Amino acid sequence: MRLAALVLIALANPLLADSIPVFTPGDEGRPFVDVYASELYSAHCVAGAGCTCAAMPLSRADLAVALGLPEVAAEVQGVWDSPATDSSLTDEGTDALHARFGGSGTCPQTTLEPVDGLWRDGTPFNIAVQCGPGTEMFRQVLANPKTVTARLVWNAGFSGETIQTAFMAANPDPDYAPHRFQNVTPVETLGTASLAAEGGALTSTGRMRLLTPRLFSVHWHVTGMTEAGACNWSTAQLVRWIGD
Repeated sequence: MRLAALVLIALANPLLADSIPVFTPGDEGRPFVDVYASELYSAHCVAGAGCTCAAMPLSRADLAVALGLPEVAAEVQGVWDSPATDSSLTDEGTDALHARFGGSGTCPQTTLEPVDGLWRDGTPFNIAVQCGPGTEMFRQVLANPKTVTARLVWNAGFSGETIQTAFMAANPDPDYAPHRFQNVTPVETLGTASLAAEGGALTSTGRMRLLTPRLFSVHWHVTGMTEAGACNWSTAQLVRWIGD
């Protein structure tokens, strides 16, 4: 995944005000807290052992885009992801889903944390380019990037620096300008960089947001001037966990 071609869905949700408490197996019975006020949760479930549940920082409309669906029905309450099944929508509450997978009491709440392993970038979408006479050619370049797989070890934290380092190691790009990332919330990171251009300069902004433990989105927005005049582009992209 060339980070110059990565892009995320910009999600308009309030920033996390308080950190989410991490629950251990002995903490069952504590109520689930929808800290993002999204009315959605993400669950990791194992047959016979129940689930762990985390608040999700996205709306149903955003979730539909992330999963490639026309829409997500109003009755959907969450997404569960078991070892034997891809991500699935459910209209069950956290406790009901936990019980279906063999758990008892309240689904243990956890922070939303990414899973270590191999991650692969997807084809960019929502591509917007305004870059003078090279607009259409540049649009085609952005729409057909090389697919890259990188191994990510998160150390329990979602980090733009971790993503940048891993994907650049997997697919070195001498033209890539390293971004400086700052965590906005535990599930969102923002990076910026200045890029030299013929006859001008560009500013690149990258925003990455963890959507489920096995899915994050990336959005790059580049603005500035070249010798041909104003040049602005943006793209959206999803990056998925594909295995250990």
